[in-house]
Amino acid sequence: MAKNAPPRRLDDAALSDFLAAHTFGALATVKRDGRPHLSTVVYTWDPETREIRISTTEDRLKVKQLRNNPTASLYVSSADHWSFAVVEGKAELSEVTPTPEGERRLYITLKTDKLYGTALDIA
Repeated sequence: MAKNAPPRRLDDAALSDFLAAHTFGALATVKRDGRPHLSTVVYTWDPETREIRISTTEDRLKVKQLRNNPTASLYVSSADHWSFAVVEGKAELSEVTPTPEGERRLYITLKTDKLYGTALDIA
């Protein structure tokens, strides 16, 4: 690849493969004042439904913010940071389930409205 090559836009199939190959990302939710709140999360990607699924506890700030405004984005980066994908959409919260350890867990399901990302082919 030539020096100073522009980013290469990833197509839908490449983005889906990229999301499936990773498990960590940064979930952006919206604070009351409109600024973003970022949380590092572990996620799973379902390529058939085009949904991100995140397990969390009910007391987390991201849950409170998603109850107020379900708009969210997930940013996922490659280990070398030369490639990334972003999933934008509306989040749905599952019912809360108590665990034997006393946690109150639920799932955040982010339904994809928009999916985009790029790669820099740096050699």
